[in-house]
Amino acid sequence: METSPQSLSMPAWSILTGAAHGFGQALALELAREKKRLLLSDIDLDALAKTAELARQAGATEVKILRVDVTRPEDLVALERESRGAPIELLINNAGVCSAGTFEGLSLEDWKWTLDIDLNGVIYGCYHFLPRLKAQGSGRIINIASAAGLLSPPNLAAYNVAKAGVVALSESLATELAGTGIGITVVCPTFFQTGIADRGRVENADMKFLADHFLRAGPSAAVVARRTLRLARQGQLYALPMWDGWLGWLCKRLMPGTFPTLLAYATRLAERYHLKRRA
Repeated sequence: METSPQSLSMPAWSILTGAAHGFGQALALELAREKKRLLLSDIDLDALAKTAELARQAGATEVKILRVDVTRPEDLVALERESRGAPIELLINNAGVCSAGTFEGLSLEDWKWTLDIDLNGVIYGCYHFLPRLKAQGSGRIINIASAAGLLSPPNLAAYNVAKAGVVALSESLATELAGTGIGITVVCPTFFQTGIADRGRVENADMKFLADHFLRAGPSAAVVARRTLRLARQGQLYALPMWDGWLGWLCKRLMPGTFPTLLAYATRLAERYHLKRRA
């Protein structure tokens, strides 16, 4: 796909999936404060329209919205078409969901739902936009994964597998695209304040309580969004915007054989402590 000189003179797009809520909204508003031109997508068009209005108020030079279900490749094709006529500065594959439960406690449908959105949605986004980025010889893809994709904590198997796949995809693209002018960043936060657990699939009430507690105890989505964009602009492949994620990843690399046992023990202690306090 060729890019015309006229299109390269147009203001560049920053494109986000999953922009209606939580982290996606926080990223959109942070980019809006930087006077960016935004193309926002989500499956929830009503909430997306509210994000768009907030982005305009925050200073975005232009905001367009499109309903996109990232599990449908044809929707990503439509999103790419909507962005034609101007270069792409950022593609942020953010749309994601959370599932929590023991391996046998989650159904195969829960597994499919998690993998389709959290992993396949990122694959489709990269696949359908990469020809444009190669043609223009610039731009950055930011894939939103999780520290869970690096650390594999218990009771998050489907989520861990999906996010580990996003990490592996990003690493693969980084090696394939070296020297092309296209940057890759994979973002691996820990817990922070979003509503992802409210829209997730959780095995039981105890796990829902713990997820809500840990999310509320973390920093705001706005803080994590600012850190994410700063790390991406520094050219970082791995963006770990929170200290506990860095510490966990360091421990795993230093003690790969014993890390799973240590993480399981620490997780059980934390769960018992907070469930006891709730009682």
